[in-house]
Amino acid sequence: MKHHKREYDWVSNCVYANYKIPTKCICGGAITVEADDRGRNYYVCKDFKNDGLHIRHDCLTALEEELDCLRSQYAEEVSLRRELQFELAQVREEIKELKQLIMVNR
Repeated sequence: MKHHKREYDWVSNCVYANYKIPTKCICGGAITVEADDRGRNYYVCKDFKNDGLHIRHDCLTALEEELDCLRSQYAEEVSLRRELQFELAQVREEIKELKQLIMVNR
């Protein structure tokens, strides 16, 4: 089971390597923040080589992607909460009706 989890984690790291804020490089190396000559910050693998197997992702872009993802998650949570509140109100009404039926039948 641990082997499958490790493999799944590695595959998800590969898929989302250049999306959102990286937590780990595809190679398993740590991620650091470095600046280029123009002053732009990048999330970079500590063992970065420009061979396509390591992460070098713009910090601003990564933060925007992370924020977009959080916004969509928030919207889903709000929608789910509204649905649950509506269902709760319906259940309360049904309970009230059942109590009234029980009282009438006594």
